[in-house]
Amino acid sequence: MDYRNLQREQLEEISRSDRLAEDFADYIQEDFLISAPPDLKSSVIRRCTQPDVQLAAGARSLSRRTRLLLYSLKVGAAVAASVLLLALLPATFPPGGGPGASVPFYQKAQQITHGLNRITYNFTDWEVFFNDKEKE
Repeated sequence: MDYRNLQREQLEEISRSDRLAEDFADYIQEDFLISAPPDLKSSVIRRCTQPDVQLAAGARSLSRRTRLLLYSLKVGAAVAASVLLLALLPATFPPGGGPGASVPFYQKAQQITHGLNRITYNFTDWEVFFNDKEKE
């Protein structure tokens, strides 16, 4: 079968027949694919073990002390935010009424809490992103 200028019907016929599909794959492999150099794998491995490549790859990663500092800053910010919220939000109803009068106050407190939760989740996702990149 001539594989140049194939029509839709011919492509459907190739997709239905295993023998024609294998012949078409062989044709594509022989005529269109560029083969890799025979020493590609060994040259890549040899190049990766050279010190200048290892230094360049290591320059992008954070040191242990830097990661510890970032983690400490995140924990410190979370503690500071929680202490601030504890100081700003009273444990009892605000003066001047019962539960009905405090609904707007607690709705605002709930909005602040949701916002802080979103920020906290973003921080933890960021930490997971860095740890996943290191494992690759």
